Amino acid sequence: MTTHYDLTGFQRDLLEAIAAVEDDPYGLALKEYLDERYADPINHSRLYQNLDQLADQDLLSRKELDARTNEYTLTDAGQSVLQEQAATLTGLCPQARPVGGDRQ
Repeated sequence: MTTHYDLTGFQRDLLEAIAAVEDDPYGLALKEYLDERYADPINHSRLYQNLDQLADQDLLSRKELDARTNEYTLTDAGQSVLQEQAATLTGLCPQARPVGGDRQ
């Protein structure tokens, strides 16, 4: 099973982008999302090579929207990677923990 640590930073950001883009997370929408967060523009080749690698690892699925456009969605495994990382970060950040948790 692929973990958060098996992925490059860019691949982790792509999983986040797929989860964050609400309407048809297709390649150019993902590129726009990432371009807003990266100092340098995202190269199309880099984007699509990494999307292919994530699909090969069964972390995302792609569905053809038209002859030139694919829509990308997280698989259960891709969602698991994001959820496990979110849980790890929550555990490391006391202010992110729910108020009144298990403490008594």
